[in-house]
Amino acid sequence: MSKYIFLTVFLLSFIPKGISQSNLSDFSFVIVPEQFEFLNQKDKYQLNSMAEFLFNKYGFHAFKNDKTPNTKRCDGLYADLVKVTAMLKTKFVIVLKDCNGFEVYRTAEGVSKFKEFKRAYQDALRKAFMSFEGMNVRQKEIEYFTDEKPVEETPIVNKVDTPQVEEQPFPVDEIDIKPAVVAATIVSMLPNDKFSSYTHKGNSYLLRKTEKGYFLYQEVASAEGGLLLKGRVEAMTESKIFFTDQNDKLFKASFDASENLTIQKGETVEVYKRVR
Repeated sequence: MSKYIFLTVFLLSFIPKGISQSNLSDFSFVIVPEQFEFLNQKDKYQLNSMAEFLFNKYGFHAFKNDKTPNTKRCDGLYADLVKVTAMLKTKFVIVLKDCNGFEVYRTAEGVSKFKEFKRAYQDALRKAFMSFEGMNVRQKEIEYFTDEKPVEETPIVNKVDTPQVEEQPFPVDEIDIKPAVVAATIVSMLPNDKFSSYTHKGNSYLLRKTEKGYFLYQEVASAEGGLLLKGRVEAMTESKIFFTDQNDKLFKASFDASENLTIQKGETVEVYKRVR
């Protein structure tokens, strides 16, 4: 009997740490702390903002700790970033716990060999998030205690050309484009997700919904934070959607029923396929 117990323990020791003990999609949100314990200030090296961004990319409903949704606490997961001691390398592991503090999921190690702290930390974080690739996480809808929802999830309706205070963007090189004027009649044509994944000519893109519009980024390893801003999609009239690039040039754009994005640049038509 003892030999079977030994064999079971032996085999279990080879199960990867990235295997979830429950379905991550059964939870409705994940909370990212404003500061990780091994750092001495909030959002240092933009790690917390990156974590929130990447969680949303991989199908979670992510919020910073100060914007926890008004819902049942145990409907969500709580994220932490653990720094693993290593010589000449930076190693991170992402840990998800439930409301009782029990570990639900642990990623594989994200390892970076860069020497500069910011670059190494961001690189290791992105590599740790690669454990979520192929998992097809789609967290269920949040059941709020009231009908009020966070600003980020409400439609952008009837914005007017009034002065706005610039938010701190992510990444930091986000360009300044004039505020969008969005008609209520076409809001339903625009993607509702805070973060949407796209592909175009073999490259990966992210469309980020904000109060200022929809920003399109290309995933580029050499760019700061791994994202290169390409421009913004905005609705100007009840029937016209435009794309404004980094040079402030305006092009016609449209979304189809599958949320695929088409940008017309003269005789060239660029089609960005929505990835689900």
